[in-house]
Amino acid sequence: MQRTPYLFIIVALLAGVTACQTESDSTVQTPAPVQSSTYTERTDAATPDGATPDGAVTPDLSGAKVAAATSAQQQEMLTYINQARSKSCQCGTTTYPAVPALTLNTQLNAASDAHAVDMATNNYFSHTGLDGSQPWDRMTRAGYSWRAAGENIAAGYTTVRATVDGWLKSPGHCKNIMSANFAEVGVGYGYNTNSTYKHYWVTDFGKRR
Repeated sequence: MQRTPYLFIIVALLAGVTACQTESDSTVQTPAPVQSSTYTERTDAATPDGATPDGAVTPDLSGAKVAAATSAQQQEMLTYINQARSKSCQCGTTTYPAVPALTLNTQLNAASDAHAVDMATNNYFSHTGLDGSQPWDRMTRAGYSWRAAGENIAAGYTTVRATVDGWLKSPGHCKNIMSANFAEVGVGYGYNTNSTYKHYWVTDFGKRR
């Protein structure tokens, strides 16, 4: 009979702790940022210019209410990337020498932006598009005749600076940024408040044939 009051007090205290939890504490937060990189060089087996993978259908994003990259974001991304390329940089265990600055390419911008908007619109994160396309397929569709092609993607970063910093800390992404095989770059961005990561970033690197 003496234990009942103590049990009641303990239960009451626990209830009080639960009641102090704010609404934001119980809400699922945006996941930590993610990133991925890929690279290829043209071979005889590469997809011919103007072709798309078998069965591929280019997504129709004309009705998507998703923000895309602004020219200011593209210039800012280019500036940070070229700042990194202007001096030697250690990517993982490999140190890369300074390399020439990249220039923005409108076709690569188009390919990058289309993929960033597609990921934001359809809430996925991958170098492979929903139509089965790879980065170089999307570059080819945009009219870019490439000899070397690479792509960095990231999601969850809220600013250009944070995105580039994240890539430079990752060996694969850093290697793409510091590669002497590339001469041009395109920048894409997609934002969708209803998607998992909200912010989606794409840089397509290329060198023309």
